[in-house]
Amino acid sequence: MEILTKQQFQVFLDDISECFVTGDFAVWEGHILLPFSLITSNGPKTLSTREELKENFGQYISVCKLLNIDSIYRIPISLEDCEDGTMIGTYTTHLMSGQFRATRPYTSSVLLMASDGAWKMTAILNARGTHEWLDT
Repeated sequence: MEILTKQQFQVFLDDISECFVTGDFAVWEGHILLPFSLITSNGPKTLSTREELKENFGQYISVCKLLNIDSIYRIPISLEDCEDGTMIGTYTTHLMSGQFRATRPYTSSVLLMASDGAWKMTAILNARGTHEWLDT
């Protein structure tokens, strides 16, 4: 599969942002390759099943509702071809409630792997998980 371009990475980021505003789990699931690893300042966590992924998605949605988040936008910082069939994408996430930030922006990196003709995330690394969003 061809490497992901920056423009395609932005579309990917837009997709994984919008699904949390709309609550569309199918879109999120379509961008994930299980097992999926999350690494935050709270430590690593691996989601091995669809049920675990759906539960984690639900937690994210709950915090978004609590903070009245009505838009999420992610800005790409870098995209690296690891030359082993994977790519690493880094971006900044902005969680918005109306015209105001609901929490401070944070940077994440994702490990992407080609699967079934599409790029999917196998891991995400960020310093802040949803458990910290309430500490703005």
